[in-house]
Amino acid sequence: PFWPKLRPGAPGAAGAERMDAKEPRAREPQQRTLWHQFTQQRLRAWKPVLAPCWIIPLYIVGGLAFLCLGVGLLLASQQVLEHSRDYTELADPTGLGNFSIRITKDMRPPIWIYYQLDGFHQNHRRYVQSRDDGQLRDDSPRRYAPSALPKCRPSVAGEDGRARYPCGLVARSVFNDTFALVLLRPAGRSGGPGRGELLSVDSSARTIAWPADVGGRFRNLDPEAPAPPEAPGGSSALALDMWALELFPPVVCEQTEVSPARPYAPAAVARRNETLRDGRTVEVADCRGYAGESPSCNFVREGAPFNCTGHYRERVRRSDWGIENGHFIVWMRIAGLPSFRKLWGKLDTPLPAGSVLRVHFKDNFPVREFAGRKALVVSTSSSLGGRNDFLGWGYIVVGSCCLIFGVVFLWKYSVCRSRPLGDPTLLAPAER
Repeated sequence: PFWPKLRPGAPGAAGAERMDAKEPRAREPQQRTLWHQFTQQRLRAWKPVLAPCWIIPLYIVGGLAFLCLGVGLLLASQQVLEHSRDYTELADPTGLGNFSIRITKDMRPPIWIYYQLDGFHQNHRRYVQSRDDGQLRDDSPRRYAPSALPKCRPSVAGEDGRARYPCGLVARSVFNDTFALVLLRPAGRSGGPGRGELLSVDSSARTIAWPADVGGRFRNLDPEAPAPPEAPGGSSALALDMWALELFPPVVCEQTEVSPARPYAPAAVARRNETLRDGRTVEVADCRGYAGESPSCNFVREGAPFNCTGHYRERVRRSDWGIENGHFIVWMRIAGLPSFRKLWGKLDTPLPAGSVLRVHFKDNFPVREFAGRKALVVSTSSSLGGRNDFLGWGYIVVGSCCLIFGVVFLWKYSVCRSRPLGDPTLLAPAER
């Protein structure tokens, strides 16, 4: 202590002695608490001794566990039926094409449709950063000038100078190929040989996108909402370049029959001319009533106006248009590798063995410019997801290594042991 100790007979010595006697007793309950022992590093600890009698069984038991788990994962993965077809060079000069996938085993729903891209570096740093998440989730944006969207560079504005909605390289390069799946049942099944059945594919956002993305990360801006006076146009569709409305409109014109007599010819949304406040003329998607109960769109097919009648029908999508479309939301979730798959749709129709799945497509997504490839994948699923043999083989390799180490250590410990471990007679005299 830094103070002199009082003599027993000095004034105040008795009080100090009583305080010294009481002080340890006052600290005892506090020192017994778990928090006090933890902060003072007085907790009891146990450090295992890495003896061969413990290490060898640990390697063997762990190796067997890894092997069993790997075999189970591999069997579960091999139960998934999968067919894929590369269609990079199958389109004709008009962009239309078709290919067939032969079903070798019965495929029961749910059946998942994926598109696969090879050589597309979606994980590039500049590509990943070229997006504005605030613009995607704000249904009443106040940023109509391209200068207010620096995160989206270099894809901020269109050719007419209006800010793009959505902006950025990620959104602008969205996958936009279209498909029509026709099932040709084998002879002896219902439907007769060679008869085609156009399959209905569920590609809604709630089916193919992550629930976290559908919950609020993407929110449409009403194209017909009034824009502020400083905006280029009187409505949002005129103030912004809302290019996504042409790809994902509120009303689509679907073909109800695809056959050799009626080949696949998808209809697209028409465009109409509108005038901005400065007198310029721009083209916008020819749709009306986006946020209403009965939206409407005009269509074109093969470059000519089309009424969507005959073997076509209109389907209204009240909540799956624009940036809330499932295909757009799936694309905006960045892939970590240059070769990846993204979910395109879900089939609820079983595909019997021996049948042929004929896929008609419209080639809108170019891949030859970057020496890429694209394919369509039809797959079932298991409790672990899609087919992935890597995880099972990884566990098998780790388990095999553990077993090999365990056997080697066991042989070393039982056969090649030169002396008993922990023998004090073998220590040096100074260490005894």
